[in-house]
Amino acid sequence: MSDLSPRLPLPADADRVEARRELGRRRKVIVVTFGLLLLVAAVALFAIGLRDATEFFRNADEAIAARDELGERRFRLQGRVVPSSVTIDGGVTTFEVLHNCASVSVRHTANPPVLFQSPWIPVVLLGHWEEGDVVTVAGRDTHYFLSDDMVVKHTNEYAAANEDRLPAPTEAPEGFLDDCPFEVPRL
Repeated sequence: MSDLSPRLPLPADADRVEARRELGRRRKVIVVTFGLLLLVAAVALFAIGLRDATEFFRNADEAIAARDELGERRFRLQGRVVPSSVTIDGGVTTFEVLHNCASVSVRHTANPPVLFQSPWIPVVLLGHWEEGDVVTVAGRDTHYFLSDDMVVKHTNEYAAANEDRLPAPTEAPEGFLDDCPFEVPRL
């Protein structure tokens, strides 16, 4: 016949109470640990979002003025594309963007959007400054903007619906170049 008695003696009432307390403590530790893990994950996601937010937006004139401060950090550069400056060679699109009579030479390494072909189109580029001797419509410069992401300001639907508002195909927007001390070559 088999021995069916418990191998360990059953705890007395005081031991049962202590066992329940220990179980409660373990549950609290698990809940607190899980909460801390969630907090760490939330802080990490916040830090990633904050890092992405530091890819801030600068107009061409602001980016030139803050070049030393920006260094090689990534940021967004905004300006209008000078139509006569666009060249494509070996998958790299080079062009200039203007804003407030400041010109930035751009080397864009990704395929530009289709609407990029529109003259004087406003673009926002993501990239960073690189050292290099370049010549722009505004003169010589010691840096160019190396870009790998481009967003154009208007969609095809906007252009079709607002033809009367868009600038003439080869002309800069009215007043855009009025205060500039240089001439911009026509297409």
